[in-house]
Amino acid sequence: MGGSPDPPTHTQGPTGGAVGRPPHNNSSVIAKRWRISDAESGDPIGLAKELSRSPLLCRLLGKRGIGDSDGAERFLRPRLTDLRDPFELPGMEQAVDRIEQAILRRESIAIFGDYDVDGISSTCLLYDFFRFLDYPVKYRIPNRLVDGYGVRPDNIRELVAEGVKLIITVDNGSSANREAELASESGVDMVITDHHQLPQVLPRAAALVNPWLPGSEYPFKDLAGVGIVFKLNWALSQRFSRQRKLSEEFSSFLLDSLALVALGTISDVVPLLGENRILAKFGLRALEETKRPGLRQLVASVRRGGEDGKLDASHVGFRMGPRINAAGRLGRAETAMKLLLSEEDAEARELARTLGNENRRRQEIERAVHEAARELVLRDVNLEKERAIVLGREGWHAGVIGIVAARIAEEFSRPTLLLSVESERARGSARSIPGVHICKALSSCAQYLAGFGGHEMAAGVEMSPDHVGRLREALNQAIVVSPSDMIPELEVEGEVHLSDLTRELLQELSLLEPHGHGNPRPLLVVRRVEVVGQPRVLGEGGRHLSFHIRQDGVTLRAIAFNKGELFSQVGPGTRLSVLFSPKISRWQGRSEVELEVRDLKLD
Repeated sequence: MGGSPDPPTHTQGPTGGAVGRPPHNNSSVIAKRWRISDAESGDPIGLAKELSRSPLLCRLLGKRGIGDSDGAERFLRPRLTDLRDPFELPGMEQAVDRIEQAILRRESIAIFGDYDVDGISSTCLLYDFFRFLDYPVKYRIPNRLVDGYGVRPDNIRELVAEGVKLIITVDNGSSANREAELASESGVDMVITDHHQLPQVLPRAAALVNPWLPGSEYPFKDLAGVGIVFKLNWALSQRFSRQRKLSEEFSSFLLDSLALVALGTISDVVPLLGENRILAKFGLRALEETKRPGLRQLVASVRRGGEDGKLDASHVGFRMGPRINAAGRLGRAETAMKLLLSEEDAEARELARTLGNENRRRQEIERAVHEAARELVLRDVNLEKERAIVLGREGWHAGVIGIVAARIAEEFSRPTLLLSVESERARGSARSIPGVHICKALSSCAQYLAGFGGHEMAAGVEMSPDHVGRLREALNQAIVVSPSDMIPELEVEGEVHLSDLTRELLQELSLLEPHGHGNPRPLLVVRRVEVVGQPRVLGEGGRHLSFHIRQDGVTLRAIAFNKGELFSQVGPGTRLSVLFSPKISRWQGRSEVELEVRDLKLD
């Protein structure tokens, strides 16, 4: 390629030093702006009287766009009967027709999934349906490190050679134009079930089930891939029951399968609103009661010694999901699939132990990459001038750089692209911040990329290592938001006093669960509190900070995760304003109100 040589890059040489960059002394703590949310629906005080609920609960409902009693009851007490009929999904009728035809003809069927939690749960869920029918099918999960995302031509050729006549994709396939054409030329049909955004040209498949299809009138577009498969299983159950009302056997099967639906839905970080809220709420209950050996072992493995209380979305999103994801990130998704499908307790225990080991290995790899990337930012990136962080290094594990990019983007409030550099190519994951559409920004730099794809907040790229420096310069030019405006903002939903935070109030606020994307845990502020007693640091390397605060004679414990560096600033008598989410901490039969700190400011 002609022209001037690339500007210096963030790619590291063998010695570990960043090449060609002057050092910068960045602060490791980025100040956050607190913004009191003014978005609110209805009259919270009037609604509180109408429902005989607390004003705080009704204010929180209003901030979620719910201002009337009917909407509040549907949100606080969701019902399975509020789920839409599966045949309302576009493409569902054709999908069920083709699958029924394949079963009647005794054709060979293969399921093609994905290596993340949603994809593995989806594959298992559909495989379970055929296992319930006692109909043998194959399944394939791609290797993240070798195959990448989605079905590829080689996968089609392999399945054709094995005599497969119908391929059903789950959590992928909406962009598989070339693969669908190849399958058709080989006499194989594809039924595509997916929830991702669609390209302009759709694949020519026997059926494409996706709520985003052009002309779709399906009212809830945000189902996870596993939610789409649940609807497919439901529709097939109706077809084989020969009526809309399910037989007792099919009904029981679907209710049990909600455990897998919750696992995939919560882990995929889709909005926990609408149908997802219903599926997650009842799915968590199914997880608690599951008789599946693999899921039982998975649930047991995430409960910490002495921990009481019900299973909630945080157990799934922060403990169960990462165990499943670890296998996929390290190229061993098959282990997670075997665990979920296991029917023997002994096998399930061994597989759960293997997944736990894989997760610990993933954490070690992730920690090493994060420490190296963070050191580079603190030393080499000028946050006063640069609008994006672009870092590359040989040896960074491609399976964890997305997680690390998200952590770097959150800590330093910059869109972040991390690259795993090999001799002739670099593969990367980008994570963004509110206000920067990372995929659009990358499209402005396409001349330096061999390929890329994604959405507003996340993207993946492939490129030549020689172009990393040029990409960094181009990406900084493509992003128009000023560095001075890249201040992380936390939306405060209400101000309270410590005396307001009773067990009774928190029990009422628990009706807002399950929390997740679109329905976050309430974020509240308490001002002018005093630290009492001696704060402590907890965890490996003193990562977390624990302290007690007092206001008007009421004292409560506060725990600030990953804020151990504030220990020297928070001593007895320190006056603070604290931004937090309240919770009831249960441990060895005891329960107490506790503040999980998101941020704090010295008064």
